[in-house]
Amino acid sequence: MRLLLPLPPLAALLLSGCGTLPQPFNGHPGANALRLASPPPARLDVPVPTASLLSDADARRFAHDLSDALVTKEVPAIAQPVRPGDWHLDTVGRLQGGQVVPSFRVLGPDNKVRASRDGSPVPAELWSHPDPALLSATAKTAAESINAMLLDLRAAQLRADPSSLFNRSAKIFFTGVTGAPGDGDISLGRQMAVSLPDSRDELVHQAAGADFTVSGLVKVAPPEKNGGQNMQHVEITWTVVNKLGHEAGKVSQLNEVPAGTLDGYWGDVAVVVCQEAALGIREVITNNAGLPKRAVPANGGTGSGPGKPLAVPPA
Repeated sequence: MRLLLPLPPLAALLLSGCGTLPQPFNGHPGANALRLASPPPARLDVPVPTASLLSDADARRFAHDLSDALVTKEVPAIAQPVRPGDWHLDTVGRLQGGQVVPSFRVLGPDNKVRASRDGSPVPAELWSHPDPALLSATAKTAAESINAMLLDLRAAQLRADPSSLFNRSAKIFFTGVTGAPGDGDISLGRQMAVSLPDSRDELVHQAAGADFTVSGLVKVAPPEKNGGQNMQHVEITWTVVNKLGHEAGKVSQLNEVPAGTLDGYWGDVAVVVCQEAALGIREVITNNAGLPKRAVPANGGTGSGPGKPLAVPPA
């Protein structure tokens, strides 16, 4: 999965000769952020809910609907009987004033209830003979609550672990940037080293012992005519890898610029690109570590300095 951040609109600004470079993602670093992909269970079994007040056939359908809805939330749920060592979801329905209230409980491998929440009530007459759309909608709504329970459990585990990233800074090894024309590799590398560290993240000088490794790759397509002018498609991808060597996420920035625009000095372009990309990288790290969401600095930037428009060098 990747978090897409369009590059600032360089083309129009550079064509005008000079101006200011807007920061369209200030205040919105996580609008499409990656979700935590590893809640407490390595696998969450979703058995047929025999106490759900549904018929056998509808209960089986509901179990599959629940597992499907949870998978869309990045929860490793499987509609199957409970297996030894697995976490599982227990669903119970109870009558309450002419309505059925489904209740969802998350149980650990020890079969102890770790968390529970009630779902939205459904009229009993509809629940007794539900159509597929009703069961699917109920499962999707329930998945939100179930996922929240799992995230709360994960957060509690992190708080209790003094070595977790909840209680210390994340150590990040930055390998640098490759593929950029002009002085882009150097300028982007230097600016990312300045933009990325904050109170939760620190840069380290070797991969050994790092929690995450970040690398940047720039791809510039050959010039193509667009509106009577030669333009180039630019894609900058920042890849975040965890300590196990698995990809935690990617942040991609895309734009079209006049051909040759980036063949020389990147200057302030590198500054704003890295400030915006750093927000996305931190979001990937935050979500993969199961940490609380970060507050966006009042200046809209990285928290390392005053937020103000940046001058773009003449084309």
